[in-house]
Amino acid sequence: MSRHFPPAILVSLAFFILFVQLSAIHWHLYFQFWWLDKPMHMLGGLWIALFGLLLYFRIPRAKAKDHSAEFVVAFSAALTLSVGLFWEIYEFGVDHAVGDSGRGLADTLQDLVSDLLGALFGALIFVRGGYHDIQTS
Repeated sequence: MSRHFPPAILVSLAFFILFVQLSAIHWHLYFQFWWLDKPMHMLGGLWIALFGLLLYFRIPRAKAKDHSAEFVVAFSAALTLSVGLFWEIYEFGVDHAVGDSGRGLADTLQDLVSDLLGALFGALIFVRGGYHDIQTS
């Protein structure tokens, strides 16, 4: 019998991220704590990786596919970096539209590395929990 990743964890994580994000915006915490952006990107990367893995391993056709730990890591990294790259392009556009072009390539790369760290942690959770082992029947 295969184990499925509990969606309640994803919902809880999404609400936690939302709560922290709204609090950080309301109290201007990103200006007070310059480093707060990094854990938020890590949490976002974690959520994207877990959400993508949950969806992938619920597809009936996934039973005929690769279920190795290496696949889980590669899938998580590729999905999260893709979403993170699109987010950074969006952020670049918004920053330039409002005239705030103070952040540069270094910040973008740090954000993508933080996204990747979150994705790798998500892959570790998924593999260690045995959620990637689909029993074919």
